[in-house]
Amino acid sequence: MHMGNDSDNGFKEIKPVPFQRTPEIAADGSGNSKNISTKTLIIGTVFLLILVSLVIVIFFLPDWVKKPEIINSKKQANDVSIDVSSQIDSSTTTVTGVDVTTHSSSSNEQIKDMDLRKETQSYLQQSLEKQNILKKNNAQIWATEEYTQGLKQIESGDRQYNQQNFSQATKEYQTGLAIFNKLVDQIDIIYNKNIEQGQNALDTGNTLLAFKAFKTAALFTDESQLAAKGLARTQILDDVFVYIKQANEALESSRLVDAKKAFQSALDLDPDTKVARQKLQETNELLANKQFSTNMTAGYAALEQQNFNTAIIEFNKALKIKPASTSAKTALQQTEHKATALKIANTLNEAADKERNEQWQDAIDLYSSALKLESNLINAETGKQRAQNQLTTYKRLEKILSEPERLNDKNVHADVTTYYNEVRNVNNPGPVLTKQLNDLENLLRVSATPIKISLESDNMTDVILYKVGKMGAFESKELSLRPGKYVAVGKRDGYRDVRIEFIVAQTSAQKIVRIAATEKIN
Repeated sequence: MHMGNDSDNGFKEIKPVPFQRTPEIAADGSGNSKNISTKTLIIGTVFLLILVSLVIVIFFLPDWVKKPEIINSKKQANDVSIDVSSQIDSSTTTVTGVDVTTHSSSSNEQIKDMDLRKETQSYLQQSLEKQNILKKNNAQIWATEEYTQGLKQIESGDRQYNQQNFSQATKEYQTGLAIFNKLVDQIDIIYNKNIEQGQNALDTGNTLLAFKAFKTAALFTDESQLAAKGLARTQILDDVFVYIKQANEALESSRLVDAKKAFQSALDLDPDTKVARQKLQETNELLANKQFSTNMTAGYAALEQQNFNTAIIEFNKALKIKPASTSAKTALQQTEHKATALKIANTLNEAADKERNEQWQDAIDLYSSALKLESNLINAETGKQRAQNQLTTYKRLEKILSEPERLNDKNVHADVTTYYNEVRNVNNPGPVLTKQLNDLENLLRVSATPIKISLESDNMTDVILYKVGKMGAFESKELSLRPGKYVAVGKRDGYRDVRIEFIVAQTSAQKIVRIAATEKIN
């Protein structure tokens, strides 16, 4: 180790005191040098130790407290976690028992020297951290000149440091750090620029430019894997754009289905191809528009032919393609309105036919159906009321005709006659009503024409003919009775009463009625 002179280390040179051996004293007190007392030996040993300590403090201690030579920055580039400050702390160890207060001026200079050394090491550590980042991002490739210049500055700082020229080393490290900082700031900019350039090149089918851009981007730390994905896409880019070219040619000739297939084939190869995705969407829209027009045309054609079901189906198909289409909604409403109007008209016509055919209940049902379709239909309301009235008349006439015997009652006969006169004033009566009126007219006439019958008895039975009166006892009587059902009761003392029911009618074969009580009571 190199040892400096007294001006170099800050200490005044101390020269050792010449050592003089003490004459040994004989045990007998004589001056014989061969015999040295124990006390003298101890004093000499202590003095020797003090002398050695002074030599160590003056000549060796300054070099011991110097900072060990710094490790070359090239070796530290991959391990920026070295705590260089810890080495500074270890260099401040003091020697116990040594009095250095006489050298305070030299100590202050050493402290300043250590502070400067610590600052220098701080810049070095920062430089190494930045250098490590740049190496991970391959700055030596994309910024060769600047990166090399930065390394040179750091190496120059290393040389100055090893020469303990800390001030100059700091300047060199600062210059190198500034270069590295500038390059670190460019990492994201250059990476993003190349990713964007590569994406644009992929979108335009420029394989070479895309490959170059992503190759450059791949030099950087790529956690998102965009560069790797971009490079993979460049391998199939030419094939992708072959399909895109075919699709564009198909579009130009309006072969939309072929264009869609070609664009889809391009996306099957590379789902991230923006132009293919956009073009496929546009093609699908064109196909949708074409299908929309086809459905609308078919719908209007069906509407023209009053084929409403088909028209509604077609318009609904068009509306499914374009749910917000006003034209499709309007066409659908128009179709439904026309279909309803036609259905109402057909229902009213059918109801009128049922009326003419005197199918009153069927007519009522049809008019009711029409009113469900449109509640404010005057024709349906009046037609339904008319049919209900006719049905009531029909049912009443049927009941009268089914009970002709009731007409034997003069009051009933009068009421039915009045009703008959009202009904026969109906305008344009149908066949059914006409027949009912004719039958009723005949029934009224017949029921008002007396018919001759003969009553016979035993001249001992007292006879009563209900609806006519008491006949008394007789053997034979001739009567003229209105058609109908009659009851005759015969009574005789000591005999059971006899009851006879008979009908008087024009067509009746029974012209003679015998009434006699002949069964004795025991």
